[in-house]
Amino acid sequence: MKREEQCSNCGRMAPVVTTNYRFDEMGLPVVLQRIQVVKCQHCGNVDPIIPNINDLMHTLALAVICDPRKLNGDEFRFLRKYVGKNGDQFGKLLHLGKTHVSKIETGATPVGDQTDKLIRFLVLHLSPELKEKADQLMTMLPTISDDCSDVKQEINIDPATLQYSYA
Repeated sequence: MKREEQCSNCGRMAPVVTTNYRFDEMGLPVVLQRIQVVKCQHCGNVDPIIPNINDLMHTLALAVICDPRKLNGDEFRFLRKYVGKNGDQFGKLLHLGKTHVSKIETGATPVGDQTDKLIRFLVLHLSPELKEKADQLMTMLPTISDDCSDVKQEINIDPATLQYSYA
């Protein structure tokens, strides 16, 4: 017998299927591979079933921090939210005004070279789950590009292993 769960949109029972799911809810292009989703045949809604969202967020944050490209506005916003800071709080840690933070997040102002590296260490420091990764970042600092290309990286995460790789 197929497993069914209630659709969060229309309330009807819908089958649970395994598929790849584009998880855009965090503001980054993330594809969760081979996860279960509630796929409603009545309204077309698809709800992912993510059993350990905290580990997923830690893995995604680490993937963003260890990407050798300069951070873009979406990645900056994701990391700020990941550490639970509003624009004003995060800006104060970086000695930036909240308006400047907003401009970075919307793409109106690029992330500065030194600010990019500071953000990576700041997030590692503010996240107990990622602190141990600081040495890994230290070795890759010289290779981080000072150019933020317009090419969007798509991060593919297999929740079964919580490893990250780039598409």
